[in-house]
Amino acid sequence: MVDKTTTVKSNELYIFELQEEILNSLELMIFDSSVTEVTIDKQTDSKSAVNEAEDDTPGLLGCRSCEIGFSSPVSRKLHYKTDYHRFNIKRKINGLPPISLEEFEVLAENDDVESISGSDSNSDSDSEGDIYREDKDKLSAILEDQVAEMKISEDSLAGPESHLNTRSPQIYFKSKILDKNEIFGAYKALFSKVAIERPLESIREWNLTVSSASNHDIPYSALFMVGGGHFAGAIVSHKRLNIKGHMTKNDETLQERAVQFLEHKTFHRYTTRRKQGGSQSAMDNSKGKANSAGSSLRRYNETALRVDIQQLLYHWTPYLKHCKNIFIRAKSTSDRRMFLDSSTCLDKNDMRIRSFPFTTKRPTGHELKKAWCQLAYLHVNEKPQADAKLKSNADEIITVATPAKVQPQVEEDPNVLHTRELISLLKKSKAPLLLSYLRKTELDKNFRFHPQQEYAQTPTMLHYAAQQGLKNMVLILLSNLKCDPTIKNAFGRTPWELSKKKEVQQSFQIARFNLGEDFTDWESSRIGEPVSREEIEALNEKEDKERELEKARLIREELSAAKEKQRLEKESKRGPGKTLVPLISSLQQTTNSLTDDQRMRLMREQRARAAEARMKSNSG
Repeated sequence: MVDKTTTVKSNELYIFELQEEILNSLELMIFDSSVTEVTIDKQTDSKSAVNEAEDDTPGLLGCRSCEIGFSSPVSRKLHYKTDYHRFNIKRKINGLPPISLEEFEVLAENDDVESISGSDSNSDSDSEGDIYREDKDKLSAILEDQVAEMKISEDSLAGPESHLNTRSPQIYFKSKILDKNEIFGAYKALFSKVAIERPLESIREWNLTVSSASNHDIPYSALFMVGGGHFAGAIVSHKRLNIKGHMTKNDETLQERAVQFLEHKTFHRYTTRRKQGGSQSAMDNSKGKANSAGSSLRRYNETALRVDIQQLLYHWTPYLKHCKNIFIRAKSTSDRRMFLDSSTCLDKNDMRIRSFPFTTKRPTGHELKKAWCQLAYLHVNEKPQADAKLKSNADEIITVATPAKVQPQVEEDPNVLHTRELISLLKKSKAPLLLSYLRKTELDKNFRFHPQQEYAQTPTMLHYAAQQGLKNMVLILLSNLKCDPTIKNAFGRTPWELSKKKEVQQSFQIARFNLGEDFTDWESSRIGEPVSREEIEALNEKEDKERELEKARLIREELSAAKEKQRLEKESKRGPGKTLVPLISSLQQTTNSLTDDQRMRLMREQRARAAEARMKSNSG
C-alpha cells in the first residue's frame, strides 16, 4: 500500500495494527485554505486542544479549552461529552477565545437548539466528494455566525485552519521515519463524524481496541458492492489473519491474503443487456417495456437479485447492528435502494453508511479484499504543494467588507408592466384572465403597448393576436371586448393586414358577421366579407373533402405510374421475344424424311385409298 519506495514496509501500515514506533511518530498536519501547512501554536493546534482538554492526569481537574475546573474526574469526563465543550474546541481551532457556560446557553436558546452535537443529523449524501467532509450541524452554524460578527470577509480565502483542508479524500500525518517530502495519508471515510475531529486519537483507540479485545469483541465492518448483475458482500474483521507459513497466491498481495472475512457472499444474475449495457429496468423506463424473451428474463433476474441481497442482509442482521462502518458501492439509485429499502435492517440516515472514496472494479470477493486494503492501510504520499495563487491571495490583509451603495430604485412605467402582463396572457390564450385583468386595472380595450417604439408593428392587443396567429383570441377581442379593428400601426396596417393564416382571417370574418355592419367602418378595417360560423364550418368541411379526394386521386395516379414503370422494367429485362414457327403436321414431318421414290409411292397409295373410299360411299 506504499505509493513510493520508502524504508517502511507496506505490511506495517495497517491502520488498526500499527507498530508502536510508527504510531508514536504520527503528527497530524494542519492546512489553511490554500493547502499550505500551518505551523501550529498551542492555542490553535486542534490536536493539542483535544489532548489538553481531556488530560486525565491526577491533580489537573480542569478543561483548558473551556478554562473551567472540576471537583472530580467523573464530572470532567461528563463535561467532555457536552456540546458546550465541543463548541469551545471548535472556537479554539478557529483562534477564538472560549465562552462561558451561561453565554453558550444563551446562544443555544436563541438558535432553538435541541441537540447541536449533530448526532441526530439526517444527512443522506451519497456523493463521494461530500461524504468525507464534516456536515454543517447547528454547532458549526453558530460558530460561523460568530466569525461573521467579527467582520471577517466571507469571500476571503484565508479560511479557518484545519486538518481537513487537504483537498483530498485523505487526512495527512507527518512522521519522523519518513523522508522530508513524504507524509502518511489515511482515508477520511474510515472516521465517523466525531472521530474525524480527533483522527490521531481515534487511530490510537482503534489500535488499543484491536490489540486488547478478545476474539469475540474485535470490531468489524461491512463491505457491499453491486453493479451489472454482480453482487459481493463481506463482514471484515479489523484484526488481520496470521498468514505466516501459508501458501502464496499469484493473484493476491500479502495484504489481501491477510484480510479476515467473517462472512462473505457473491451473487450474479443476468440483468445487463449484452453488448449494449444498462439494466433492463433503465431501458424500460426510457424506451418502454419490451416483450422479448431476453427482456423478460432480465426483468425476472433483477427482482431475484434484489430478493437474494435482502435475504442476505436479513441473515447478517446481527453483524450489521454492531458494525463500525458500512461501505456500499452502488452505481445507480435503484441498486442503492436494495440496501436501504424498508424491508432491510439498514436505515438511510445511519451515520455508519459511507461510499468507497475511490473507483472499484466488478464486484467480486477479491475486489472486496482489494478495496479493504485500500481503505485500511496508511498511504505514503508526497507532501502536498500549496496553491501559489490562493496563497498569495490569502496572505493579503483581510479588509472589512463595506456594504455597497444602495442604488436608488427606479420605478418602472406602469404601462410597461401592463404591456408585459397582457402579452403574457395573450400568448397563453388565457381569455378569462385577460378579461378579468382589464376589468381590474380599468385599462382601455384598445390599450397601446409600451414602449411604443418597441411595439410599432403591433401597438394593440388585436394587432398582436393577429400577427401571432392567435385565432381564438382575435375572435374574443373583437366579439367580446369589441376592440377597434380600424386602428392602424406605425406602418399604416390594420390588424387584418397583419394576419397571415387563413384561420385567423376567418376569425375576423366571423366577428364581422356577429357584430353586424353597423358596428364600425369595416371598409377601413379591410376585413373580408362577413361569414357565419356555420358557413365557415361548411366551407372547411367541403375543402377537407376536396382535399381528401385530391389526395386519393394523387395516390391512384402514383400507383398507376408505379405499375406502368414496373411493367416497362420487366419488358426491358425480358426483351422483345421471338416469333414461333407454326406447328408442322405429322404427315408433313413423315414425307419430309422420305426419298422422292418413296414419296411418289406413298402418294399413289393415298390416292388409291381415297378412290376406294369414294366408290364405297357411292355404292352404299
